[in-house]
Amino acid sequence: MPPLDLARAGRLDFDVPDTEAFPCLRLAYRALEAERSLPVVLNAANEIAVARFLDGRIGFTSIAHVIERTMTAHTAVELHTLAIVRAVDEWARNHAAGVAGGLELKV
Repeated sequence: MPPLDLARAGRLDFDVPDTEAFPCLRLAYRALEAERSLPVVLNAANEIAVARFLDGRIGFTSIAHVIERTMTAHTAVELHTLAIVRAVDEWARNHAAGVAGGLELKV
């Protein structure tokens, strides 16, 4: 297919996103507004949840649940060093794995 040419695409209309239908978008906005370490937590929890989904271990709608529970359990900190970023990432991955473990599908 040829590259998309937005100048020739015609009219584009944008609506306010439906954050109820797309809960991960709501969580992303929350992380951006909170700043500090919450975006790191969101990213790490998302990677764990999506990996579990792709492995068939949790359902698709559980992805947002894992992320939200992990974000809620986290106490935000300032990210002054790479060591702090890594520690937050490790904590979030461990916490998300625990949350996801409680949601695993019975095969």
